[in-house]
Amino acid sequence: MTEERFEQVMEHFGDAVEKTAENAANILDKSMNKAWSFWPVRLIGKTLTFCSGVGLMASYIPLKENGHPRIAKICLVSGGVIVGAQIVELLIFKKK
Repeated sequence: MTEERFEQVMEHFGDAVEKTAENAANILDKSMNKAWSFWPVRLIGKTLTFCSGVGLMASYIPLKENGHPRIAKICLVSGGVIVGAQIVELLIFKKK
């Protein structure tokens, strides 16, 4: 196999992988949009996001006690941002 032929084969393989990945991403996007239109899915998604924010905030205490003040502050702030964003989203964007 010549170097040119090898480059052609690799380029064809790369194009095939890219096309397959794009098709899979489009299918996933469509299915996620369809699933998000159902209220139980939205409720579960928002609940998990809110709980992860609260969990980050709750991890502040043990991290601070174990001598990791910088990581504790990062967890507290990021948890607060998540919870705050969820509250703002609920107040502004109401799904009927």
